[in-house]
Amino acid sequence: MRPLGFSTGALAKGDFRAGIDMQRSLGTTAIELSALRDSELPLLLASLGDLDLGAFAHVSLHAPSALSRMSEQELISALVDVPAAWPIIVHPDVITTPERWRFLGARLCLENMDQRKATGRTLPEMEAVFQELPDASFCFDIGHARQVDTTMAVAVSLLRRFRQRLRQVHLSEVDPYGKHIPIGFTALCGFRRIAKLLPEDCPVIIESMVTADQARHELEVAVLSLSEEDDSQDFPRTGQAQMGSW
Repeated sequence: MRPLGFSTGALAKGDFRAGIDMQRSLGTTAIELSALRDSELPLLLASLGDLDLGAFAHVSLHAPSALSRMSEQELISALVDVPAAWPIIVHPDVITTPERWRFLGARLCLENMDQRKATGRTLPEMEAVFQELPDASFCFDIGHARQVDTTMAVAVSLLRRFRQRLRQVHLSEVDPYGKHIPIGFTALCGFRRIAKLLPEDCPVIIESMVTADQARHELEVAVLSLSEEDDSQDFPRTGQAQMGSW
């Protein structure tokens, strides 16, 4: 069964403990600890030894998406404290001196970007990043890829080229402004077109910004989004779809 869960930031922006607690009640098996703002990272790292993450088969950490209080070197130095088994998700535009990041090897998990960014959006742009960081792994953001190209051609090219590097998938719909929103029916249909390209054991992290009351429904939609079966008529409007089909 594919590990599936939420980013803590999607469920409880800025409150990783609340995000963890919410997922325990949902019974998810994967989790991403989010520190998208660099002001959030020190507390998260200081708390790692106290967090009960035993319920999760897959744990990752999302590094800050922009630096306002920390320098690049300060961020790199702080990430040394992340457990060695966890992928560290990093946006390519945060990396200005690739040689400083190379020591992380495959723990450094580079994410493809949405159309707001100046790099990391397409296959040639991601190839350029991986040339600088040849040992890095790949976090495929399916919502970003669809926002860049709704035909899903960019998504297909990224998956075919970097499948062997793939370590995690981000799942959500992404609106024109780059906001991660709940998955709608049109996005679901687009995601299904490439579901067969995703390894069955690759962990999926949902980044849709949802409330506690919406989380279980979004889990059900996520299951349908990456199912290859043609049962789109079962799109769960009332939250009654069964996660067992995953």
